[in-house]
Amino acid sequence: MTELLFLGTSAGVSTANRHHCSMAIKRNGRLYLIDCGCPASMLLKKMGEDPKTIDAVFLTHWHPDHASGLPMLIQDLQLTYKPETLPIYGPAGTVRKVGQLQRMFIIPQDIYPFQLESHEYDESFVFERDGLRIEFFQTMHLNNENWRKIDERHGHEIAPIAYGMVLHLDGKKIVVSGDVLSSGDIVRALPDADLVIHEFGHIHPEKLNAFVKEQGIANLLITHIHHEWDLRADELKRIVSAGHAGDVQVAHDLMRLAI
Repeated sequence: MTELLFLGTSAGVSTANRHHCSMAIKRNGRLYLIDCGCPASMLLKKMGEDPKTIDAVFLTHWHPDHASGLPMLIQDLQLTYKPETLPIYGPAGTVRKVGQLQRMFIIPQDIYPFQLESHEYDESFVFERDGLRIEFFQTMHLNNENWRKIDERHGHEIAPIAYGMVLHLDGKKIVVSGDVLSSGDIVRALPDADLVIHEFGHIHPEKLNAFVKEQGIANLLITHIHHEWDLRADELKRIVSAGHAGDVQVAHDLMRLAI
């Protein structure tokens, strides 16, 4: 059986009920982590999962609500003696950033019982393992004029690129929006999708409602919840599903979804 595990479901501000953004694919006893917001390793344990079974980490982008749990995950795996290689996949700049984390937190490679690898992906890259296929598409979350100006001021050190993902497994197609500038960022990934996992940190509920009706999305799962909507999941579901025949759910921390 394959499951999606929603570890943290908040957006940029965590709450008493929601931790920062992270989810995992559990397949044949192995885990594939999508984003690693803090405290991903602890949340895996609360769900009864062993972080040592993580086969790969995929970062949609390098904002802290999506990547701040990475140093603690690495230390956790170091101190519990993960035996296998841990590959970390992310947008351009990932190799440099992982190296910076290792130096900043004094976690050099030679103290690990495992090999830490960092890889950079773009839209041409496809990950395939054990019947799981992951494709990547760029969103406009960071690819806009404001972020380009910030990048230029910092000597192009920021690499403001964000991605969504398309998961193919068990005959199903699942679209993970990642962070977006607008829902239009994911339209090209939608055809034949069985499930769309859409973020709710950068979009109004009425606009998301219009989008799901326009695109005819059959199954929508909302995550990356803006902190002002933390305790308003029922209201959010009501607004987004109004006049829409498809199914709408709002994710919560420690949620499991069988695929």
